[in-house]
Amino acid sequence: MEPARKQALISELQDKIDKLAGGAAKHRAALPFGVPDIDQRLPGGGLAYGALHEIAGGGADVVNGAASALFAAAIVARTPGQILWCMTRADLFAPGLAQVGSEQELLEIVR
Repeated sequence: MEPARKQALISELQDKIDKLAGGAAKHRAALPFGVPDIDQRLPGGGLAYGALHEIAGGGADVVNGAASALFAAAIVARTPGQILWCMTRADLFAPGLAQVGSEQELLEIVR
């Protein structure tokens, strides 16, 4: 599919989603990544605040799980307000979280 047609289709689908959401999605603030190639492809220019996002590794191994957890932690470190973090294992590594900017004192893990 050519890029112009693809973008038109995405815009059309986004309009339908916005109508189903009562127009609230268009006015929702977003957290940009600061990487134009990513931000330009996300509605609102980033991850929408007040929305549910799923981040998962590409496999069941430790490396993929750690990479996706650190990616999410880096986003959390830049996000004001409350975060609900759901996980299948309580295996967050505090020094790794600190490297991406998450302060351990601000994290509350509920098991």
